[in-house]
Amino acid sequence: VLGQGTTFSFSLRLPIDRQSGASSAQALGGGAFEELQLEGKRILVAEDNAINQFIVEELLAPSGATVTSVENGLLALEAVAQRHFDLVLMDMQMPVMDGLEATRRIRLIDTPAARDLPIIAVTANAMTEDRDSGFAAGMNDYLTKPIEPAELRRMLVKWLHKA
Repeated sequence: VLGQGTTFSFSLRLPIDRQSGASSAQALGGGAFEELQLEGKRILVAEDNAINQFIVEELLAPSGATVTSVENGLLALEAVAQRHFDLVLMDMQMPVMDGLEATRRIRLIDTPAARDLPIIAVTANAMTEDRDSGFAAGMNDYLTKPIEPAELRRMLVKWLHKA
């Protein structure tokens, strides 16, 4: 009913990390990203969940990479068509256009940059069929959610050829 509803509130007690100089990335377990030098690299994060976007952005912040986040596959397709990216982290299940269709359409863009762009599937589905459907759509590799910082770092080193 318009104008009626329920308001919920709560209190949450969390420990504070008093370690001086601790960054958000370190708190997320991604301190190794400070050693990963990705200055000048552009990474597109296609992810409909704002919290997952935030986590990836925070993990990558110390690396110096420029991170652009979009919330669906159609926006990812538009971003790749308009700008150069060195790597895409593509959620497979998103509204408007899923990651599989976005990847198929990116591969149809008639430029070497789009055809050779590393696209990494990011999904909670860890079944072999999901991995195979990502590869069939043109994805290059596969990360499962929740994203482990060490695995994300390994993917970046593998596909961006920089340690």
